[in-house]
Amino acid sequence: MTGSKGLVLFGSTGSIGTQMLDVVRAQPERYHIVGLTAHTNDELLAEQAVAFRPRFVAMSDDAARERLMIRLERHDLRIPVASDEDLPSMLSRVALDMPVVAAASTDLAQVVYDLLRLGLPMAIASKELLITLGDLLEPFRAQLRPIDSELSAVWQCLAGEDPETVERVVLTASGGPFRTKPAAELNDVTAAQALQHPSWRMGRKVTVDSATLFNKGLEMIEARWLFDIGIERVGVLVHPQSIVHSMVEFVDGALLAQLSTPDMCLPIQYALTYPDRAPSERVQTNFAKLGSLTFEEPDAERFPALKLARRAGEVGGTLPSVLNAANEVAVAAFLNRKINFPQITEIVR
Repeated sequence: MTGSKGLVLFGSTGSIGTQMLDVVRAQPERYHIVGLTAHTNDELLAEQAVAFRPRFVAMSDDAARERLMIRLERHDLRIPVASDEDLPSMLSRVALDMPVVAAASTDLAQVVYDLLRLGLPMAIASKELLITLGDLLEPFRAQLRPIDSELSAVWQCLAGEDPETVERVVLTASGGPFRTKPAAELNDVTAAQALQHPSWRMGRKVTVDSATLFNKGLEMIEARWLFDIGIERVGVLVHPQSIVHSMVEFVDGALLAQLSTPDMCLPIQYALTYPDRAPSERVQTNFAKLGSLTFEEPDAERFPALKLARRAGEVGGTLPSVLNAANEVAVAAFLNRKINFPQITEIVR
């Protein structure tokens, strides 16, 4: 493993986590896994442990942890299985170069904060954790490497630039599956329809957030903490093709944008290799085939989440964390068929 970086992946069984492992698998000379954590998917975590042979694995769910131990015994793998309480001790015993946070759970807030205090660079995809930690992140900005495609795009556009010269940041949104559906018809949409994202393969919660545009509202607040740019200078444009991942306009009128075919492995890989870029054959963008790129203002009636997020970002303090927590509860209720789609925003308001 000489020369390769030791990674601990928090949330290895989710959408971002599995794609992160695809990147690691493609570049074994650069990276090796020293720890994997998950919540309830013991079957997939066991498969990942067999493939990557980490120094430890951890599960937050007690029953899943018991099942995982049995699965590892069947494979004759003598890997320590930790609980959330064991994580700090486990992390102190491994040669860790970079934590990678793909888990959405805010339960990891203390662990993430403690790792940042060690001075480690951190690749992070969790909107929930970034918003929960809020202004506590200010001393650690230089260590954070965003994985979200839009925030990674802003990060790349700002490379070497003075934040004071930024006129505005424009985050792009696909508009989700209900971009053209009249607001009056949203009462009847189902969870299955909300989970049919037109551009990206993501977890259930973030896919619903893409349908309400709460994900874009949370990213507006994230941009504030990651790049030290006031939320009044952060806006959103709907871009159905999902090729332009975000743009930065500077005070002289120049616009920089990061463009590519939608594939999360690109921002994941860049977060790992930064400041270098490594070859990859996954992402091929054919502009002639695309033909055109279009943009439109988000419909405030269909997407009231943006206004709520902007208000939370302007007020600051703990209000963004309240916004995030309320949205988590409301999305879970929608996925469990307890409320309809527009009630997600109504509950958060």
